[in-house]
Amino acid sequence: MERFKFIKSFLPHHMKRQVKELFISTTLVNLALALVMIFEPIYLYQIGYSLQKIMFFYLIAYFLYFILMPLGGKFARRKGYEIGMLIGTFLFIAYYTGLFLIGQHDWLFYVAPIFLALQKTFYWPAYHADFARFSDATEEGREVSAMNVASSLVYIVGPAAAGFIIFTWGYGTLFVIASILFVGSNISTLATKEKFTPRDFSYKKVYSNLFSKKNRSDFFAYLGYGEELILMVVWPVFISIIIIDVFNLGLIVALATLITTLVTLYIGKLSDSRNKRKILSLGSTFYSLAWFIRIFITNTVGVFFVDTMSKLGKNTISIPLMAITYEKAKDVRQSERSHIMNSIVFFEMSLVAGKLVAILAIYLAMFFITDEVFAFKLTFILAGSMSLLYMLL
Repeated sequence: MERFKFIKSFLPHHMKRQVKELFISTTLVNLALALVMIFEPIYLYQIGYSLQKIMFFYLIAYFLYFILMPLGGKFARRKGYEIGMLIGTFLFIAYYTGLFLIGQHDWLFYVAPIFLALQKTFYWPAYHADFARFSDATEEGREVSAMNVASSLVYIVGPAAAGFIIFTWGYGTLFVIASILFVGSNISTLATKEKFTPRDFSYKKVYSNLFSKKNRSDFFAYLGYGEELILMVVWPVFISIIIIDVFNLGLIVALATLITTLVTLYIGKLSDSRNKRKILSLGSTFYSLAWFIRIFITNTVGVFFVDTMSKLGKNTISIPLMAITYEKAKDVRQSERSHIMNSIVFFEMSLVAGKLVAILAIYLAMFFITDEVFAFKLTFILAGSMSLLYMLL
């Protein structure tokens, strides 16, 4: 009984209905993403696109997202968060359908990123605003860590299952299964009617907030998310060169995720009881070190070690960082970001600006670097440097 109480102390106790619904929905979305996300850049690489061309693919997506994102915030404020997420999940399906067909129709290489940008525009501002609005201020860290643990659990199953599905039936089957999960993720949020008061949202104010001197420290902190683009795009391609078998690749990623999941709940509890910024700084330093170690990785054991270290560092960052972000979104007095959606769109646009910086740096470097292995190592140094920016929050 005492052991049960000890475990229970790491879990959130005051989750509102809306957060519970979001919890179920997000878990299904993450299960779908766990199946396909790591194999996105690998798929493009295997059908013949160079790393530079792949970066151009994501440059299109994130540039459009940066321009369109305030419209996603405007839509969610007028029509509701849950409708925004619903549209976003169907755009996920359109994106992965287009991605799968690129091998047969080259022109879809330029269309699929548009679907990805639209998906992000509708889904992410609505998701973060929904969570920020209904999460409990007294246990924000534990609620974020519970979300992370649920995501981590599906990311344990997802890559291994995806590797098996690709090996047995191919990418087409994988994308079909992911699409079914995307649709199913809406059941929990649509089961009860959303209580919502439509409000206006200023497109122009978003940009004045973004470049305001008072918000500069937060802006540069969120620029650190540029490393995430390298994690999602460059790192999977790199490890696919070391671990050729997609099934073994999925197992390695799954095992690394399992180990780090066990620590995540503790980080959430720690974030609620200790100084979140100190935890964030510790995680930022550790995570940056994991990126620099990647320079020396040449085998499967090294991939497993650094991927485990990286996931642990990332969780130590993301839990306090998101808890602080949601706290700021709730506090209407902070800076000029006068309501939740303004704060969330500021967060997302700063994040995307960081990813655009990373994409452009890598894309331009490819013009001058012919040695692909050296190019990979430079991107890892860039990611490690950007990871240190999180400390500024």
